[in-house]
Amino acid sequence: MQDVTKAQIKAIHTLKSRLNLPQDHYEAMLIRYGVESSKFLTKREATLLIKEFKSLEKKQLKEAVKSEDCKCSKSQLDWIADLWVKTSKDKDFEALRWFIKKITGKLYLYPETMTHKEANKVINALKGWKAKVHLRDGALAVTQ
Repeated sequence: MQDVTKAQIKAIHTLKSRLNLPQDHYEAMLIRYGVESSKFLTKREATLLIKEFKSLEKKQLKEAVKSEDCKCSKSQLDWIADLWVKTSKDKDFEALRWFIKKITGKLYLYPETMTHKEANKVINALKGWKAKVHLRDGALAVTQ
């Protein structure tokens, strides 16, 4: 039996980090191989563990893509509302709906039905708008 290589140990820890794998889950995976540290794996066991991590990474990526199509979260809606109130002179709900249409291309009766991805677009647009307003207001204060 060959011992685990340094490159395999590095790959294991890199994948563990990219997966944001909690330490107790990682330790449970190692225990299945009868070890407490990746240093004690065989080369073959390390290869199997790396394949398992890569499989988990693919699943996470698929879930991330799916979540882009899911409804937006409450925190996204709160963020949109907060940025809208701080940035817009016309703070009414109807104006916000039309702003969302301008950004997403869709007129929503209720912003809650936006997708996660669309909500991110709106948030980024509002952040950009807020930054422009802040710069403009700062320039006006300097010139006055």
